[in-house]
Amino acid sequence: MSFWDTSAIVPLFINEDRSQLARRLWRQFSQRNVWRESSVEVASTIARLAREGVLNEPLRTKTEERFSWIEKEWTIIDPTEKLIGLARMFPSLYGLKSLDSLQLASALIWCKENPKNKDFVCGDGKLLKAAEAAGFTIHDLT
Repeated sequence: MSFWDTSAIVPLFINEDRSQLARRLWRQFSQRNVWRESSVEVASTIARLAREGVLNEPLRTKTEERFSWIEKEWTIIDPTEKLIGLARMFPSLYGLKSLDSLQLASALIWCKENPKNKDFVCGDGKLLKAAEAAGFTIHDLT
């Protein structure tokens, strides 16, 4: 079982240096959990890459198809009052931005605030440090 930050999801279907590791970890963990808004973050990344010319139209279509397949294989962590309450603490506690605070809070809700021996997959250094400080086993894609 694992929690996946958006920064770890994107390399699953956009070829990057860290894609091989991300795909290996994806196969390794049978259950993958993500924050409710990860789909929006991924869609935003795909749109930005298309605007920047990194993805032409056929490649964008193929990327969106791959993403749709991956999206079917995860469990969504819905927002709750507890999640929002946790997320509100993380900007001052860990120096996280709002979206990263919501990611970490979602991971903590997923594991019922018991992160020991729970896997957190991420490609963002600051969020990784916060997840490790919170007690997760981190998988670093940076």
